[in-house]
Amino acid sequence: MNMSKALRPARINVVPFASKLRDEEQIQARISGYVEDLQKIPGFEFHLSSPDRERMLSFSDHAHQDSDITLPLVLSGGTELEVLEFLAYLDAPTLILTHPSDNALAASLEILALLDADGHVARLVQATPGWQEELSGLLKMFDARARMKRARLGVFGKREIEAVPHWRLTKAVRQVWGPRLVSFDMDELIDAIGAVSPQEAKDAAFEFARRATCIFEPEDDALEGSARIYLALRRLVEEHQLDAITVKCFDLLQPCNNTGCYGLARLSEEGIPAACEADILSCVGMLFIHELTSQPSFMANPSVIDVESGMIRFSHCTIPRTMTSAYRIRSHFESGIGTALEGDMKPGPVTIVRIGGRRFSEVSVACGRVMECDLIEDMCRTQVTVELSDKESETLL
Repeated sequence: MNMSKALRPARINVVPFASKLRDEEQIQARISGYVEDLQKIPGFEFHLSSPDRERMLSFSDHAHQDSDITLPLVLSGGTELEVLEFLAYLDAPTLILTHPSDNALAASLEILALLDADGHVARLVQATPGWQEELSGLLKMFDARARMKRARLGVFGKREIEAVPHWRLTKAVRQVWGPRLVSFDMDELIDAIGAVSPQEAKDAAFEFARRATCIFEPEDDALEGSARIYLALRRLVEEHQLDAITVKCFDLLQPCNNTGCYGLARLSEEGIPAACEADILSCVGMLFIHELTSQPSFMANPSVIDVESGMIRFSHCTIPRTMTSAYRIRSHFESGIGTALEGDMKPGPVTIVRIGGRRFSEVSVACGRVMECDLIEDMCRTQVTVELSDKESETLL
């Protein structure tokens, strides 16, 4: 979420459905019980809505704006057609909560099968013990998707190598993941860097240096130069209402004699996922992780893979400082100029995520633990060794 947006709980519109043959008082009692239980789920605002035709038209115009999610509540059998006609007005994946008796499950399964045959994505939660936890997890996923659909991802510069032309990548990212790509020439960023005031740069450089345990290669001018890049990126993020950015950072080396490592790290700390190398798919993954968990991520290269032990060493010259126990300020590894972060990631469980596939709709996920490791000099500054839980690291090759 960009820095100008206020955080608020996602609004969930609960729409109950029951056969007209059922006793009305009994159905109202069921509805009241579910509403009471739903209100106990933290992080969401639940609002009871009606499935009448006027509401359908209202939903078609307004549903899913401002993170709205519609939750059909199936309370009995004999509701299939009414639910399907209601969902025809909604252009979004569907999450259904179903009563565990009174033929509600049978009706919901029929609805699910018909939606699936029509290519509509839907998930079902049966209200058996523990359903609130299951529903909460799925609602977080649906909420993340709703926010991804409204996200704006800034792309500064273009990579020389992409799997498809840029216009096709832009279309695929929009269709599969949701964000709109907003492209910028590097000249616009370089002009913004030049417009940063000296005092602002000194203040940001002081913050960068003050929190570091030590500084090796960079001098004061390098610290202030990296602070200028951060401040310019932040200004462009605010000006263009961006929710995430990726920067072709090597294009900053010659004109600025500096790097974007500090700027990308600090923006990620501030809730703007920021990726290196104009890597759009990595940035999409970072944004999705942030929307789903509110946590930052470490974008890195797998530098060493030991297939037998299931150990992978990842490295890069930037990392959000909130993911580290301490960091040192170094020069950029590959160029030897500017500033970079040599961070110590805390040992513990981690999840590794990568987006790929023909339409960029596949996600590779692996779980593991961060292990203590000695630093290797001929590698990017921040280095993290992960021991995979399933030891199947050869699949990453």
